[in-house]
Amino acid sequence: MSVKEEKRKEQSKKRGEKDPGIAPRSRAEWVSLLVALLLLALVVGTVVAIWLDPSAVPARFRVARGAVRVEGELFYLPVVVSNDGDATGAQVTVTGKLEADGEEEEASTTFDFVPGHSQVEGSLIFGSDPVSADVRVTSYQKP
Repeated sequence: MSVKEEKRKEQSKKRGEKDPGIAPRSRAEWVSLLVALLLLALVVGTVVAIWLDPSAVPARFRVARGAVRVEGELFYLPVVVSNDGDATGAQVTVTGKLEADGEEEEASTTFDFVPGHSQVEGSLIFGSDPVSADVRVTSYQKP
């Protein structure tokens, strides 16, 4: 490149003119840039929102009882455990206690994980009709 061409380029840069060797950006390039920036902003915003959210509610369990099923001499009591909290509960133990003929009968089951805002199903097995059984979550761990 000659000295005259270099001086001309420097003068055109000072005046704000574009370099004639660079083609202007096409509409597709601008759209691609806009989409990429929006996706990046969405990802960064989501990460920041999750990081700053201090309102994580601990695990809160509810137990719903189903209809008793009889098989042979055993009574199966279906239970649905719901976790209304945000946190996951691990090793969630559900225990049912029943007073029958002056004796207390107990049945329990353990669920490996109950994620936040979800439900799991299981059954407690009794030797007597568990209509009046007291069923509740007795323990859980934080994973």
